[in-house]
Amino acid sequence: MIADVRDKVKQFLRETVDAESIQVVTIDKVAGGWVAEAEVAERNQYLASIKPEYRVFERRHYIIRLDSDLEVASYKQGTIHEE
Repeated sequence: MIADVRDKVKQFLRETVDAESIQVVTIDKVAGGWVAEAEVAERNQYLASIKPEYRVFERRHYIIRLDSDLEVASYKQGTIHEE
């Protein structure tokens, strides 16, 4: 089941943010579903808008909440420790 959660989180982030790479760093089972934290390398949009050949990436963390059917219920930027 954890592998399914990981795959769903990665798929969701690939479709939602401009991610170069995605690493799921935590997955926790909670009442009614799952909470995962992922570290994502995203292209710096500001520098890309100035000069498209710049390939500078920023590391960002996202928290993704999934229900018991593994449907994404919410996501936000941040870490679980900040909640």
